[in-house]
Amino acid sequence: MSWLDAISLALIHRETYVAILESWVPHGEKGEFARRVGITQEYLSYLCALDHPVRGKYPTKRLPSPELARKIAEVIPAPKEVKQSLLENMELAHVNAARAHYATQQFLEDRRGAELLSDLERFHRSATFGTDRAQVRRAYRAVRDGAAALIPCLPPESYPASFAQACLYLHDAQCVLDRADDALRYAKLARLVLEAPGRFEPGFNREQFEHLEINAVRGEGVALHNLGLDHKAQDYYTLARASPAYHNAWNFWGPIVGRDMLNALVQIPRFGYREAQRLAHDSFDLCERNNDEFTLFLVRESWLRCLIQRGKWRRAQQVYFEELERIPKLPYVGSLHLALFHKTGADLAWRLKDVKTRTERAGEAIALMHQAGLRHQFRLLEQQYGLALRPVLEALNLTFPTT
Repeated sequence: MSWLDAISLALIHRETYVAILESWVPHGEKGEFARRVGITQEYLSYLCALDHPVRGKYPTKRLPSPELARKIAEVIPAPKEVKQSLLENMELAHVNAARAHYATQQFLEDRRGAELLSDLERFHRSATFGTDRAQVRRAYRAVRDGAAALIPCLPPESYPASFAQACLYLHDAQCVLDRADDALRYAKLARLVLEAPGRFEPGFNREQFEHLEINAVRGEGVALHNLGLDHKAQDYYTLARASPAYHNAWNFWGPIVGRDMLNALVQIPRFGYREAQRLAHDSFDLCERNNDEFTLFLVRESWLRCLIQRGKWRRAQQVYFEELERIPKLPYVGSLHLALFHKTGADLAWRLKDVKTRTERAGEAIALMHQAGLRHQFRLLEQQYGLALRPVLEALNLTFPTT
């Protein structure tokens, strides 16, 4: 079992004990329950948190001590076998979290840091392209927790590339889990370390350092975009286009950075339509030249949002249905990418005042976001539609995570 598998097991046991507490301690009784246990209601919320809150000091998640776990199991108004299950899951969450911590230390003492990064890459890919939505949700959390545990153990002067890569994995997970503030911090840290003079790490060549650099710069832009600071985000995408990696492999990075720029541009009021059109078509050409169907799908989804914002209804509908037909033919596609597409389809139906289609597409998007743990996209839907989505949520027996 790898160190990150231990983190994933800790998450499974945490999810289980949280579900038990939520089942046997209704929301309105949590204050009284916490008082009987001898803790504050706020601390109880830390024990039950599966994600770090959007606001507040990082981190706030906690695991109960063995003594506190026993007290909680004694007080919960549940049958004996449920009390025992609660206690076991709390203890196993602790055991596996500790196992992951000591395994990390041992790997680094043995100078096997590459294996730690390999595990992170495996979980990151599962989060990005996995098909089981519950596993996707857990993989994002495992990447977040694993990278956050690994980063303090990697001296950046000795492991600059590994440190930066771990920061970028954490950045990606936090963007999805609606902590763009934290994502921005770690993208900046990655960039700071990579720009230090004399950087070198065995196992990483110059091209790999350059790819990390452009992703760190892009990471700052993506985090700023998620924070709604799109004018600032564009500055970082311009920097990305001036990087050595972009100049040495512009046919690869061109559509990726072009999509980043489109995503930011569409959020800027009265954005330049001709500029967006040029970015989109340049990216289309490169994707087709590279035979890259997946990136083409992502760029066309961004272009679809530009068309919707400018009221190009006929063209937007054409692009939407073309991409709908493309999805089954893609070599791979992740939950986040599908959620973005369904959300954009719901927006198109909303603008066309097609209530039935909007409800269907929004329902697809919300179910996917909920099952895969895509908290940032979930919150954006709440901001965009508000109470208008209540019937969709009620049909799915859901509430927004912020309510």
